[in-house]
Amino acid sequence: MVADIRAFDQALLGGTSSASMEFGHSGAPGRFALDILLSRLRMHGPAFLSTLETITNSPHRSLAAEARFLPLSRVRKLHHTSLQDRRLAALAVGLMPSPDSLDSLQVNSQTSAPTFDTPANRAVLALLRRFRAAVSSMQDNVKRLKLGSPPEEQSLRVERRLEDLRTLEARAHKLLLGPLFREVSSAETTAAGLTQIAAQPSYSRAYRLGSRALSTDIEGEDSADHLHVTPSWGIYETWCYIQVLMLVGTFTMIEGAGTPPSAVAAERCLSFAVAGDATLEVLFQATFPALKASGKRLGRSISRERRPDIVLIRYGPEGVRCLVLDAKWRSGRENVLDAMQSAHIYHDALRVGDNPPAPCLLLLPGSSTVPELEALDFIQAHGVGAVSNVCADGDGSTRLGEVLHKWLQQ
Repeated sequence: MVADIRAFDQALLGGTSSASMEFGHSGAPGRFALDILLSRLRMHGPAFLSTLETITNSPHRSLAAEARFLPLSRVRKLHHTSLQDRRLAALAVGLMPSPDSLDSLQVNSQTSAPTFDTPANRAVLALLRRFRAAVSSMQDNVKRLKLGSPPEEQSLRVERRLEDLRTLEARAHKLLLGPLFREVSSAETTAAGLTQIAAQPSYSRAYRLGSRALSTDIEGEDSADHLHVTPSWGIYETWCYIQVLMLVGTFTMIEGAGTPPSAVAAERCLSFAVAGDATLEVLFQATFPALKASGKRLGRSISRERRPDIVLIRYGPEGVRCLVLDAKWRSGRENVLDAMQSAHIYHDALRVGDNPPAPCLLLLPGSSTVPELEALDFIQAHGVGAVSNVCADGDGSTRLGEVLHKWLQQ
C-alpha cells in the first residue's frame, strides 16, 4: 500500500504518527507543513549552526577599495583631488618643504582593506535570518498547539519542543551578534553570492543544511529525511482512494483531472467525464458542513459536520447523485458491526442538494466476517453495506468495481 501511494503522490503519506519513513525534499509540501518544518528544524538546524560557527573562525573575505588620507610615503597612486593640496603642488614644481612638514604631509589616495561584506556572507546572513524567524514563529505555534496532531498529544511535548527551539534561537542570535555578520552591510541572496558559496565547501555545506532545515517539501527521489507518516488507518484510507481512482479510470477510459470540488470542500478532488454528458467527482476527505451548505455549494450535513473518507458525486442532466465509501481499519465480526454506525450516520445525515448518498459502504481490509452486509440485495434495499478483502493482494477491489460500475450506470 505504501508503495502504491508513493507511486501516486508520496505527499499523501505525511502525517503525525510516531512512525517515520524516508522522504525527499523537493516538489510540493505535504498536509502537515508545520510538523514537517518542526522536524527539519530539529533535524538539520544544529548541524547548520555548527557549520556557521566553524565558518566564523575563517570567514570569506575580500578587498574593498576606499579613499583614505595617507602619509606620502605610503601612497602608491595619487588621487586627482590630491593636486588641490598646496604643499603637494609646491613639491611638484621643485619647491621642497621642510623635512618636518614633509613627514606630516598626508594626501587623499585610493587604498584597499579586507572586509567580510561579501556576496557570500550576505547570502548566508539572509539564510540565517530566515532560519531564526522560522524558529521564533515555530515556538509560537508550539505554544498555541497549532500543529497537525491532536492538541492533547501536542500538550505532552510542548516543553521538550520549546527547549530545543530556544537552544536553536540562542545559537542563531549569538551568531548574528558576532563580528562576522555585524560587518555585513545587508542580507541578500544574489547570483554572485551563490557562486561564491558553491566554490567553498564549508559555505556550500552550511547553505545546503540551512535550506534543508527550512524546507517543507517532501517529494523527489533523494529520500534523505525521516519524517512522521500518517497512521496505519490513514494509509489505508489513502490507498483505498487511489484504488477507487484506478477503478473509475478503467470504467471511463480517461485519466482524472485535478479540479476544485463543486459540492463540498475536500482535501483532494479528481474529475472524470462519464457517459450521458455527466461529470463524476471523486473526493478525498470531503467536509460536509453542519446544517447549511457553504456559499453556492450543494453539500451539507443535517447534523454536525461530517468528514467521510471517499465521496463520489455524479452531475448529470437528470440531477446529482452521491455515493460514500468509508475505509475502516477493522477486522472481526463485532468490530465490523460496530463500524457500521458510520455508514448509517452518513446515509442519514449527508445531503447533496436534497438527496442523501446511496449507497454508503464500508471498505474493510480483512476477510468477510459478516457476509450479510456484502450482499448486493442488502445494499440496494438499505442503502448501506460493506466490501471486505479490499487490500493489496485481495479480491475486494474487484467486487468494489462491480458496485461502482453498477452505480455509475443507474
